[in-house]
Order: sequence, then structure tokens, then C-alpha cells
Amino acid sequence: MSLPPLPILEAIPALQGALERHSCAVPAGAAGARKTTVVPLALRGAAWLQGAKILMLEPRRLAARAAAHRMAQLLGEPLAHSVGYRVRRDTRVGAKTQIEVVTEGVLTRMLNSDPTLEGVGLVIFDEFHERSLHADLGLALVRHSQQLVRDDLRILVMSATLDGEPIARLLGGAPIVTSAGRMFPVEARWLRGAATSASKGRWWRRCGWRCARPRGTSSPSSPGRGRFIVSPTRSPSRR
Repeated sequence: MSLPPLPILEAIPALQGALERHSCAVPAGAAGARKTTVVPLALRGAAWLQGAKILMLEPRRLAARAAAHRMAQLLGEPLAHSVGYRVRRDTRVGAKTQIEVVTEGVLTRMLNSDPTLEGVGLVIFDEFHERSLHADLGLALVRHSQQLVRDDLRILVMSATLDGEPIARLLGGAPIVTSAGRMFPVEARWLRGAATSASKGRWWRRCGWRCARPRGTSSPSSPGRGRFIVSPTRSPSRR
């Protein structure tokens, strides 16, 4: 597997070493490090996994699908082969799936049916700074299972903005692995009259016509890379 040159790659050896020596770790890379799509791929062949699966928790269905699609693209494989996802009313996994991206409710149901998470070797809590009842409950239950019956289970808690020290203490002094991030220029284009469009459909058509996106452009929530375009509905002079 060949990955593009991304900031998080420099921290992968330290992260692998931390998980060999500890049951938990806290990757604390800046925004743009590409932790979401690179860390699971880099760890899927770790010896301590012993062929077990990786579960990665995403707070939203859109993010779960996008992360799974991007990882499958990096591997050059179809979705549901090595990488898949489980969200509400939509499951794309196969018999050989090694990495499953799931949403909070799905993880809660999985823990309810199998508290030991048999067949899972690593649980990644991504975007943990968003904090929710399901995410906090999931972390508490996975940690409880790890301490009681699954000493071979690893836990990662990732976030670009959350203070890692309290989480590291909660996880019994887990090591914090930091990495640099990457930023791109942002261009703002004001659309005259867009605020008075009769429908959202008309506004989006106008935006697509006037703001022809340059190649490589992505949205801030996309797992891809490139420039961002921000197109507010009204200019500062109208506020």
C-alpha cells in the first residue's frame, strides 16, 4: 500500500510503538493531519491485532461513509472489501472486511449484543471532541470490557482540538502521540443577490455556475485534499 505524503505518516511509527507497549493511546494531531483515513490503514497489519478487526467510530453517517470510501480508494479496492461501514439502515461490509467505520448508535448496539467485542482488536474513537452521550457511553463500556476480560483490546481516542491530557489520564496514563497538520488557502466569493433566491435549489445552481470549483477542491468535512471555497449567502455590506 502506497500512501500520499501526509503529515500523520511521520507519527505512525511512534503510534505503533505506543500500542505495542500500552493498551490505549491518544493521537493528537492538528487539523489536516489526515488521522481519520491514514491511522486505521497504517495499523491494520500490526502484529498485536492478530488478524482481528478495527472498529472506528464516527459521530455522523456522512462522515462514516466518506471515511470508508476514502480508505477504500487509497487501497485501490472496492468498498466492502478490506474497508466497509455500518450506519443506520445502510451496511457495506464483506467477509474479508478488516476496517469497519461505524456510527455511535451502531457501536452502542454492538456492545449491547456483545460486550466483549469478540473479533475486534482495536476501537478508534474519532472526532471525540464532539462529545455525545453515545460516544461517552461507548468509551466507558469498551474501557470496562478491556479492563475486565479483553486485555488484548486496544483503544485510540483521536481529536484535532480536544485537550489530550484529561483523556490520557482517564485511560490510565495513555501516551499522547502528536503530529503536525496541514492548511490550505481559503477563498471567499460573494454572490450578489443569492440571499433572496426563491429556493435552495436555485441558489445551488447559481453557486455551481458562478463558482466553478478548481480541480482538487474539497469541502472542510471531506477526507480529500485541496483548496476550500467559502460562498456565504450575503456580503458583509448587507449585514
